[in-house]
Amino acid sequence: MFNALALISVLVVIVMLKTIVSIIPSVMACVIWWKENINVESSVKLSRNRNLSAAVLYLPFCLTAFRFRLYNPEFMDRMPDNARLWTMIGIFTLYCLLRYAATRLVRPQSIPVKTYVAADRSSYTFFILLTLLLLASGSIASFAGMAPENVRVLLMWLSCLVYGVYILRKMQIFASSGSIFTAFLYLCALEILPTGILVVSGMIF
Repeated sequence: MFNALALISVLVVIVMLKTIVSIIPSVMACVIWWKENINVESSVKLSRNRNLSAAVLYLPFCLTAFRFRLYNPEFMDRMPDNARLWTMIGIFTLYCLLRYAATRLVRPQSIPVKTYVAADRSSYTFFILLTLLLLASGSIASFAGMAPENVRVLLMWLSCLVYGVYILRKMQIFASSGSIFTAFLYLCALEILPTGILVVSGMIF
């Protein structure tokens, strides 16, 4: 099943490669400058290409997480590979749904809708960056003969780095229309809580 899904992913990425490549400069600009996230959301073409690219890279991300056991709770060790793969995809899908629910339930009145949407959808931008980094780093490290556990550690650190920058940029977007304290509270509800649940579930189950 992994090979079949990997083949499908490769074919879809090839078809959408032009769109993915076109968004990379904007992705890098969003990493460097928080206001670029608002600029991307203001452009119909850029935001559409960004959203499409994130959707296309979802399956490759899940396959990479499965391949290198980036989410590796103990209960999944006893599963056959196919069951573990579908469980991995299901858990990340539930995580996305949890974040979506939090975004809809926490609708701050003090932050303009445009700013709030830009902050919310900046997750797509950083997801693209994270997935491309994981794919490139995992492939290069494996080709170079690095031990699987070392590759896993490398990818985990890269994930933490990208997530840290993402949290900083999202806080800056929120803080541009309010206080740092208010921005932090929104981050706790929209990001830190859902991600904390995911991380803790991988550690205690």
